[in-house]
Amino acid sequence: MMMKWGTSLSRLVRTVADNVRYGPQLRGKKLTEAEVEGLLRLADLDPAMSSRPASELSVGQAQRVALARTLANDPEVLLLDEPTSALDPISTQNIEEAIVRLKETGGLTTVIVSHSVKQIQRVADLVCLVVDGEVVEVLAPSGLAGAKHPVARRFLELS
Repeated sequence: MMMKWGTSLSRLVRTVADNVRYGPQLRGKKLTEAEVEGLLRLADLDPAMSSRPASELSVGQAQRVALARTLANDPEVLLLDEPTSALDPISTQNIEEAIVRLKETGGLTTVIVSHSVKQIQRVADLVCLVVDGEVVEVLAPSGLAGAKHPVARRFLELS
């Protein structure tokens, strides 16, 4: 699961690289500088940021470091809660492309919680519409216009 920056490790680690290495380090694995740089690139960050103090990152940069930190653990399932909510449109597109790439090339199962219908249409293979904590419909992204649940329809109409 990707942690939001509010629950970050910024007080426990000094640099961006330390932050990315944190999870694997807990399991006794030391990531090389090249591995850290590759994870930063995947999360749409300049590898030169690896030595930057984690406490100096913008919210959007911190969110992308959280993605790199999560990917450093080689998860079987990636749970993303509003993964691009604090990002500009270009970074959003880059992160979405990375998510799709991970799905297609790495076989990584990804569960994304998002209120962005457009984002879901760009990255999802299957959509679960949730109302009051209950899955009310399961559709292909192309079938969202055909949602039948009244609250889901209203949400989609307003999006």
